[in-house]
Amino acid sequence: MKQLLITVVILGSTFFTFGQTIEDKQAVIQMSIDLDELQNYYHDNEEEDRKPLFICDNGIVPSTLELSKFGEPVHFMPKKDLFFTNKQAFLDFEKFQISETSAAVDFQYKVEGIAIELTFEKTNGSWIIDTKKLTEK
Repeated sequence: MKQLLITVVILGSTFFTFGQTIEDKQAVIQMSIDLDELQNYYHDNEEEDRKPLFICDNGIVPSTLELSKFGEPVHFMPKKDLFFTNKQAFLDFEKFQISETSAAVDFQYKVEGIAIELTFEKTNGSWIIDTKKLTEK
């Protein structure tokens, strides 16, 4: 009985994480920050504090992802450190759900007053954006 329980737990955790590889997570988040409609809001050539890009490390997006923007690595920083360093330009992810064939991402770039909602579908092994909504607040 004990072996059966261990087998069920192992199989259950395998099915739960199937399709949610680090590569899948990385692809979806990289596509999110590279969204064409978002590029005009970064002002990376006009504002010194916009590079490198920061993501609020609130546990929603794994900080182990290797992301890049503006030819530099993206940095993760806890909200309290963003506050104490007076960092205004950062992405704040509120939702990141991913399965074997779909994903949903919601985040804000508060310094520019915008919110982004994206859904993704995985087709033939590649992620594509299914729906996108960019709202100026």
